[in-house]
This record gives sequence, C-alpha cells and structure tokens, in this order.
Amino acid sequence: MSGVLEKNLPQFIYTDQINYPNHIRLFVVSVIFIILIDYFLFGFFYSFDLNIFSIWTISSLIVLSIFLIICNFSLKHYTSVRHAKKTNLTFQLICLCIGSLMGVGTVVISQLLIKDVPHLSHSHILTLTALLLTSSHIISLTFLTQHIRYFFLFFIPSVLPLVLSQIINRDQEHTLFYVAYYFSFVATLLCAHATFKIHKRFFQVLEKNKQLIDVAEQHNQWTEELCQQLQREVNKSKDIEAQLQFNNHLLEQKVRERTYDLTKMNERLEEHRQNLAFAHETAGIRPWEWNLEENTVGVTNSHQKEVTRNSENHYELLSKIVHPDDAERVKNTIHSHLCGQTKRYEETFRIKRSNGDWSWIHDVGQVIQRNPKDGTPLRMVGIHRDINQEKKDQERLKLAASVFEQASEGIFILDENFNYLEVNPKYEQLTGLDKQYILNKHLFEITKQTKQHHLNFHLSILDTLHEEFEYEGEFQETYLSEKSCFLWIHINAVKDESDRVLNYIGIVSDQSERKHQEQRLSYLTNYDTLTDLPNRFYYHQQLHQYLVNEASIQHLAVIRLNIDRFRALNELLSNQAGNELLKQVAQRLRISNIDALLVAHLSADDFAIIYEMSPLHPPIHQICNNIVEAFSKPFYIADQEHVVSISIGVAIYPEHGRQVDNLNTHAEQALTEAKRLGGNTIRYYSSERTNFVAKHTDLELDLRKAIQNKELVVYYQPKINTQNSNITGFEALIRWKHPTKGLIMPDIFIPVAESTSLISDIGRFVLYEAARQLQVWQKLGFVHIHVAVNIVAQQILRGQLLQDIDAVLDQYSIGGENLELEITESAFLENTENVKMVLCALKERNISIALDDFGTGYSSLAYLTEYPIDILKIDRAFISKIGDPKQDAIVNAMIAMGKTIGLKVVAEGVETEQQRDYLKRQNCDILQGYLFAKPLTASDATDYLQQHMRMSTARYSI
Repeated sequence: MSGVLEKNLPQFIYTDQINYPNHIRLFVVSVIFIILIDYFLFGFFYSFDLNIFSIWTISSLIVLSIFLIICNFSLKHYTSVRHAKKTNLTFQLICLCIGSLMGVGTVVISQLLIKDVPHLSHSHILTLTALLLTSSHIISLTFLTQHIRYFFLFFIPSVLPLVLSQIINRDQEHTLFYVAYYFSFVATLLCAHATFKIHKRFFQVLEKNKQLIDVAEQHNQWTEELCQQLQREVNKSKDIEAQLQFNNHLLEQKVRERTYDLTKMNERLEEHRQNLAFAHETAGIRPWEWNLEENTVGVTNSHQKEVTRNSENHYELLSKIVHPDDAERVKNTIHSHLCGQTKRYEETFRIKRSNGDWSWIHDVGQVIQRNPKDGTPLRMVGIHRDINQEKKDQERLKLAASVFEQASEGIFILDENFNYLEVNPKYEQLTGLDKQYILNKHLFEITKQTKQHHLNFHLSILDTLHEEFEYEGEFQETYLSEKSCFLWIHINAVKDESDRVLNYIGIVSDQSERKHQEQRLSYLTNYDTLTDLPNRFYYHQQLHQYLVNEASIQHLAVIRLNIDRFRALNELLSNQAGNELLKQVAQRLRISNIDALLVAHLSADDFAIIYEMSPLHPPIHQICNNIVEAFSKPFYIADQEHVVSISIGVAIYPEHGRQVDNLNTHAEQALTEAKRLGGNTIRYYSSERTNFVAKHTDLELDLRKAIQNKELVVYYQPKINTQNSNITGFEALIRWKHPTKGLIMPDIFIPVAESTSLISDIGRFVLYEAARQLQVWQKLGFVHIHVAVNIVAQQILRGQLLQDIDAVLDQYSIGGENLELEITESAFLENTENVKMVLCALKERNISIALDDFGTGYSSLAYLTEYPIDILKIDRAFISKIGDPKQDAIVNAMIAMGKTIGLKVVAEGVETEQQRDYLKRQNCDILQGYLFAKPLTASDATDYLQQHMRMSTARYSI
C-alpha cells in the first residue's frame, strides 16, 4: 500500500484503495439501524417490555458499538503496510461476529420470542425475521462484496441458524415462506459473486492504469532526449531557413490558388449536401454508417446532424426500441447479411418513439468494406425511412375496402356523368342485379321507368345533384330485376382542389320493413285489433279535429253506446265468445252507420259514434232509434242465438259543450242515465240530470265520511213465528245518523253505495255490529236468537266474505246457526260458479241462506234448486196487495212452492192484521213488519226481547 503512495497514483485510485475500513464502518452503522427498526416495529405491534428480543437487541447494539469504535480506530492505521494484515483479520472477525449476531437474532425471533410473547402471530414473526435478514443482506451486498471473504463470513452465520431450525423443526405451515427465503439466499449469493467480479475487474483496470503510468514516465524520458536532439536539428534548420523562405513564397502563391479552388469545390459540395439533406428530410430518410472495426455507429438525426455512438449501446437501444414481435426477425436479417448470406440488408419493422407510440420504418443497408483476409465485415452503411403514414394509409384503405364490402347498406360510386364505377355486394342484393351488369350503366338505367312521372322524378334528382351536389330522400323504386323496395338514398359529390366534381358516392338503405312497421304501428296506435274500429286515442284525436274545424262542421252529435249486461254475458259464454260478440256488434254498428263521421271502439263494451248534423242526414233521434232497432235482431255465436240490447247516451255540439272533454263527459252522463233506467234505451244530455249527478257525488262524499266517522248505526226488526208468536230473530237494517240532516233511510244512500265500493264496507260494518249484538243477547240468555244480515254480490265477488264470516264467528264466539245471510237474486247473475262455491262454504259453517226480495228481480225457479237456499223471503210489494185475488194467487203460489221444496217462507212488510191472518192460513212460517215492530235500536231491541219473554212466560204460566 505504501508502494502505491510512493508512485503518486491519481487521487481517485488512492481513495478507493483506502475505502475498505470506511465500508466496514458504514456496514456496522446500517446493521445498527436495521436492528433498531426491527425492535421498534416489534414494540409498535406489541410492547417494549423486557423480553429475550429486547435483551438480544441491547446486547447486539453494545457489540456493534464496540465494532464501530474499532473501525474508526483502524481507519487511521489501515494505510500502513505494517498494520494492514492485522486490520484485515480484525474486519474478518467483525463480519463473522455480526453474521452470528444476525443468526442468533433470527433464532430469538422465530423460536424463543413466542415464549415471552405468547400472542405473537406467525405473520409478525416472519415479517421481523424477513426485515432483519433481507435488509442486512442488501447492505452487505453494498459494503462487503469488494472482499468476498468479508461477505461470506457475514452471510453464512446469518442464515445458518434459520436453515438448521427449518430442517430440525420441519415447519410445514410456512414451507412456502422458507422456500422463498432460500431463493432469496441463492439470489443474494449470486449478486454477491457478480458484484465481487465487478470489483475485481475494476482493480485489474487500476493495475493496468498503473502500468500505463510507468510507460508514460519512460516515454517522458525519451521525449526529453528527443527534445535535445530536436534542438540540434533546429539549429541546423536555421541554416536552410533562408532557402525555405524563398521556396515558401512560391508555395504560398500555389496554396492560395489551390485554396481558392478547394473553397469553390467545398461550396459546391455543401450545396449538394444541403440538397441531398433536403431530399432526405422530405422523403423521411435518415442515413447511417456502422464502423464495425471501431465499434461506432454514425446516425444523422432529424436536424441532419451526424451523431456517433458506441455500437454496443446502439445494440442495446435497438433491443429497447424495436417492437418485440419484430426484434428477432431484424436481428436474424442483420446477422445473415453480416455473414455474407445476402447481398444487402433490408427490413421493415416498428420502433418506439419518444412519446411511446410505435412507428413503422423501412431500413436498408449494405456492408461496403470487409477484411480481405477472412471476410470479416468492417464497415456498413444504409438508410432508414419513416413509412408509418404509408402503413396507416394502407390500413385505412384495407379498412375502407372491408367496410365497402361488408356494409349493411348499399354503396355505389359514380363518375361525373352518373355512370356506375363500383358497387358493393349489398347494393347487388338490394337491386337484385349482378355487379357486372350494373357497372358502366347510368344511375337510373337499371330501374323501371314505365311512367312519365317516374322519369320526371329521376330527372329532378339529377337536377338537384347538378345544382346542390347532394341529394337525400326516401321513395319507392322498382329495378329491372322486378325487385321493388322503399329506399332511403343519400348521394354526395366528391370534388378536387379546383372544386370540380370527380365522383358521386351514394348510400342506399332498404326501408321497406321500417315502412311496414310504421304502418303497422300507426294501425296499432289508432285502431282496435279486435274489432278493426278506431280506438279511444284516434276517437279523441278526430273529435278534436272536428271541433276545431268549425268552418266545415257546425253541428255534430257524440253518441256513446254500451252493451247491456255484457259482463254477465261474457261470463256466461266465454272470453272467446265474448270477443266474437264484440266483433259482431262492431260490424253491425259499422253497417248501420255508414254515414257517420266515425265509429269507434273505446273499451270492452263501450262504443262511440260521431255524426254530422245536417239537413242531408236524418235527425239524430231517428239515427239512435235505427241503432236500437238494429240490435233487436239476434246475434249468433257458437251456433247459439243471443239477443243483446244497448244503452245510448247523446250529447250535441255546440249546445252541450264546445270542448272534447265536456262533450264526452256529457255523453257519458247521458249513457249512465240510460243504464240506470234499465238499459235498451236512449237518453240525451240534460243539465237537470247533471244537478242530480252532482247531488249523487256530494252524497257519496258524505257517505265516505260517515263510514270513517262512525255515523252509521244498525237497527233491528223482529221476526215472528206464526205458530207460537215467539221472536225467532231479527233482521239487521242500516241507518245513517247525519250530523245535520238527521236520520237518513237506506233507500236514499244504499243506491249510491251500490254504485261504488262503499256497499262492501257498509256490509262488513253491519256484519260485525250484528255479531257483536248477537253476543250481547246470548250473554243475556237469548241463545236461540239469530240475526239476518243482508249481503250483496259485490261482497261475494271481492272474495273477502268468507274471511269476514270466520273472523266474526271467532271474535264474538257465536255459532253459524245464529247467523242468517240474505242475498238478492241479482247476485246470481254474475260469476255464478264463484257464488255457488261461496254459498256452499257458508252452509258448511251452519249459516242459513235466505233469498231476499223473491219475485222482484230476475226471478228464476232454477235458483231455488241450483243454490243451497234455506229461506224464501216474499217482498213487501206482494204482501201490501193481499186482498186482490190475483195478488193472493201469486202469494199462495210462492208459499206453496217454497214449502214444497222444503224452504222456510218469510213474509216481510206485514202491516195489517188482515195480512197476518191470511199468511197464517197459508202456513207462512215467519212474519216481519210494522204490525209487530218497526226497526229498533240495539237497546230498544233488547227491551223488546225482554218484554216479549216476560209476556210469553206469563202466557205459559196461565
């Protein structure tokens, strides 16, 4: 080392030679830092309490601090040859001790620490161990690989305990982790070996530099000798200087002449060079030269300046910038040419630009100089050209050709005279003509122009193209192939820089299906598919048009028609038969109203007709009568004859309204009135009936509030047995205690309730109240009393009746035999199967079924045998006329019929003793009416029961 100092080596070599102690010192400091990080990481997750890991940490820090002091001391004496060997042994011992400390640390963390910290997780053990070893190995690669012995003295003791521990303990759970460790150990060893080789080469270079310095010093000595000899020659040269001055004068003159010639030649060369550079720049060409002998590459950059770089760096750059898919191919092509297998090198490949994009270039070159002895290439020149835009243009052309061939629309190209130059397959398919037949023909030469208006239309298209250079439109076209379709066509002119038309490009689309769908959609939007009549939407639209067009139509009539009892007929027949009936009704309306402005089907059984009222047409009442008369003829459905009647409501414009909504509303009100009167009639709108409807609406609102405010009360009318005059039960009757109008009878508000859903709510209320009162009477000892409650068809059809019955029987603990349900004949007209099922279910609950108001509605003897009826109630309309022989005969027949088929017979509305006595003689079972008692409140009915019981007790005691 002293020899090195004596030879005055450059400062950087000397610094590197004495840097080993400093490396050891930095390595010790780094290990201290790693141990502290590992310890603080453990303390962060767990605690800094005293344990084996903290003991190891403190001990290690103390030992390492001692090593650090030794390193600082050795740094001052390492340059001495006398102490170098001793210091080297010291550093080896330090590396061995530090490696042993690391090895002990891994054993402490992985094997012993868990005894002091039982809740220590395996992931944290692995993390602490990995941090300790991996970090120290990385530091050792940096500072210890100049002396490979230092590295191995540290590395082997640091990993040996962990390896032995894994072999001995056989930790199968973390095998993958330890395998990764082993791989990292091997990688670290490989890196250490590679780093050591690099340092070794570096010191060899330093040694070579040393030899070069020696040679340089020897050359300096020779130079001094040559200088002395030169001085002698200089002295000699002075003798001939005079002669040279003369010769120089002549030479200078020749040089000036030659210099002038060279200057002119250089100017011309520079001009040629600039022209060539401009040509290269314009063509995107970059020359290059590769000197394989000197390992240099000269490349002209984008600024036409030559850049020289080492050929090895050139290879590395090529491997980075050439596309991976092209790199191997380019390499093989260059190699083949360098080996003399090809006359010249030529390749097309992609390179990466500075912005990260790939760009295509065409590279061409040739070896121009080889070694004459062995043929080794010495010099190669070439050019590369940027062809990226050409590639993009080629791809665009391919894409355009693909789009042209595969487009879903027909595409054609015309010349400036409208002759076909090119067509795509879709256009061939659209026209039904072959491409070879179409080409060179005029635009409309392939179409049929049988009529003059076709020719005129085609000429108008050509005129538009001549004037505006563009045409777009839709029209029907028929080609020579007999194929006809509805086309959308768009033609554009293509012009050059001088605004001269070169070609026309057309796009054609077959819109036949769309046109058909539009027509179909228009039909579905405006017409009813079942009857083929205009629907509600079209009806409102046309009515609005008629009203706003006052100039042509001054008076018109809106006729609303509804099929009477269509719902019952539809259920009686079937949905299919019901649809057939609607079709026949629509056909009959269409035929019988051919002069109408419009006949429309608005909904299931609702139709409308609009008539213009003029002297040319019959009066509107005659038209309506004709419609009613037309429906007097039967309809034949499924080989069966059916008589159907209709209700008609009429509103007149402008007398009954000037707006669509008003006219429709008034016509509907008139139709409602016709339905209310029983159907098969004609009603005209009247403002008086409008007031009735308004009152009806107000009453409905008040009734809804009455149900919410519990203004409804139940009254009870007694029913008397004709044999013993005992009370058999009561009929529950609803009353309305209005807060301002007083007591309202049911014949006023029940019709309103029946036209809405309120009747079901009222029926449910009466059922619960009657059951509650029945429970009260049973608790008072009247266990055989029953209560009759009226139910309507709406309650049955809604499907809630059985649930309500089960609820009241369970809630009030009464039996079904104490309950009687009265149902009118109209309930049997709708959904007969459902009604029969509900009545049978009631019978299973021991509830009696009474047929109320028999003879007043759609009476049918079949009801008495087809349905499970127990009681027949004769309406007061028949009882009140007893005394008239004809009425007596009717009443006798009803009683006899009921008794014959095993029904109990109840007569309601008995008000005189004559009526009572007559009914007793005819063996009527039960009487009910004002003769015995009017409807009573619950408390009055209870008093009546108790009084009647006392009278019966007194009568029996006598």
